[in-house]
Amino acid sequence: MLTLTLPRQIFDELIGHAREAAPHECCGLLAGKDGLVTHHYKIKNIVATEGAQLADFDKAKFDHLKRLSPEERAEIAFSMDAQEQSLALKDIRTKGLELQAFYHSHPHSPSRPSSTDIKIANDFEGYRNILNLPEPFHIIISLENKDEPVVNVFRIVGNEVTRIPYQIT
Repeated sequence: MLTLTLPRQIFDELIGHAREAAPHECCGLLAGKDGLVTHHYKIKNIVATEGAQLADFDKAKFDHLKRLSPEERAEIAFSMDAQEQSLALKDIRTKGLELQAFYHSHPHSPSRPSSTDIKIANDFEGYRNILNLPEPFHIIISLENKDEPVVNVFRIVGNEVTRIPYQIT
């Protein structure tokens, strides 16, 4: 059975990252081995950057995002800084670890994948094998209720989204 184990410190860091980025979405990577997370990589969300690439989003989301200011975009979308992501993946390989999960936050919505999240996960599948990376989980941190964040882990394959159990140690 698929499962993910998060040390309490890293779990708390994820919530802290989501809270510090709010009202924008945060994003990052988690690494480790065999479902045990040991390393946390915060990655800059560049969707608020003037001139950020929006082409990765489906047409409806793209049309909506291009009408918003960069600041407004970052409240409902994320795009990982490619250079930071590349450096994190290199560090993961150098340390002999494996990518365990991508994560991002939903500052104003529930902890479940949006249609854009599913598209991004499927787009990643297109080059995951080329990069020789394991299939990652997808973690979504909801701050919809800021006093009680909700964290869920998902496996996304095609349009099938499966919630995955996780434990905090």
